[in-house]
Amino acid sequence: MRHSFYIQLATLLIRADLRREEKIWKQKIRRSQYDLPWHNVHLLKDIGLQADGRPIGNTVSDTVKADRQVRHIRRVLRLRIPT
Repeated sequence: MRHSFYIQLATLLIRADLRREEKIWKQKIRRSQYDLPWHNVHLLKDIGLQADGRPIGNTVSDTVKADRQVRHIRRVLRLRIPT
């Protein structure tokens, strides 16, 4: 069964938004390098960050995030009561 054009478009736009947020996140890391001990992996781990600055334990990929958001949009649109 093929998904509707609007669902495919929503998935595409959500993935693009996730890529944009990823790019902004990387720019913020570059700007704030002097705030955190980036040279010491053990201190970062104590703070709760990985070596690249991401929180420890965040292992969900972008496609999984996009699929969840599309599923949520579908559920909201399906449950919307017509007025």
